[in-house]
Amino acid sequence: MAHRDTWATCEKCGTQFVFTVEEQRRLADSGADVTPPAWCPQCRRQAGTAPRQQAASLGEGPFEGVVKWYDTEKGYGFIKHPDGSDIFFHRSGIAPGGPERFADGVLVTYLVEETEKGPQAVEVAPLS
Repeated sequence: MAHRDTWATCEKCGTQFVFTVEEQRRLADSGADVTPPAWCPQCRRQAGTAPRQQAASLGEGPFEGVVKWYDTEKGYGFIKHPDGSDIFFHRSGIAPGGPERFADGVLVTYLVEETEKGPQAVEVAPLS
């Protein structure tokens, strides 16, 4: 089955969140139904039911990672974090003066900021 990041809405707080390919694959690999969770990552963390990868502390930055993908039209993408997790980043998180486009596989530096929708990369800049 082909997986892709999709939007879901939290039944508890009403915020939209991304049901990631990685979470879908984890569910499929464990034999569970691949359906979006009812709660967003933050609500699951608060309830103590978030997957370990999302609940893990990301530590102090800056970090170096690899752009998994970035869609210029949508204005967001994901970075592969050093611990193997994927970190969401939005065009508003690109460092001032940074490029408008990020090719897949580009090395970047970034900081991680906790938002109401979960961890998000900010100050994203290509590694020179």
